[in-house]
Amino acid sequence: MTRWLLRCAACGRERALEVGFNLLVFGGKIYLYCKSCKANREHLILGCVEPADICADLASGVSKSA
Repeated sequence: MTRWLLRCAACGRERALEVGFNLLVFGGKIYLYCKSCKANREHLILGCVEPADICADLASGVSKSA
């Protein structure tokens, strides 16, 4: 599992999301439910909240597949 830092594009609230896949393949944006807005909103993917080597491996995997 990898933790990601996300920011709601509508209200600016930041949150961490733990998922079992690489969010970088979504091009920097993902739609999720925002508790502050009480609606599905666009969230900006700010980055990976894991040790630098794990995040670097994820980023290199995206560039290889593109």
